[in-house]
Amino acid sequence: MPEVLGWLIVHDEKTASQTFNLKKGLNTVGRISRKSPSDLMIQTEDRYMSRPHCTIEVKINKMGQVDYVLQDGARQPDGTRKKSQNGTFLNGQEPALHPSEQIYLKDGDTVQIGETKVVLKTYQMSESLQKAHRQVEGTDYTRTILSFN
Repeated sequence: MPEVLGWLIVHDEKTASQTFNLKKGLNTVGRISRKSPSDLMIQTEDRYMSRPHCTIEVKINKMGQVDYVLQDGARQPDGTRKKSQNGTFLNGQEPALHPSEQIYLKDGDTVQIGETKVVLKTYQMSESLQKAHRQVEGTDYTRTILSFN
């Protein structure tokens, strides 16, 4: 099994394209911050995105396949989970994920954090960062949800 098991690619009308490697374990995603760093820090002016906004847990299931599990918010040092300020949305659909909800992602899913959208590309479907980029560049933008909680 390779070390990098997928990629999150920023695919958005307002934020420059950026790519982040997904590794086995918990990957916290959020806005760039020195004070409250995330594992994957998106460089953006999007103030609707929390510094730690959501997590994607990458794990190997009993069948030996890779699962990508999305959850709103981030785990705190005391083990509790703090929800994001404005919610996490999947594939342009409302309502936002509930903080206790765990969603299994599939290749090509678009996750909206704040107003910024990232696309999941899995190693199984893309095999290389270059191929993943080409696949995402050829797709339309998912609609942006603006009704934040």
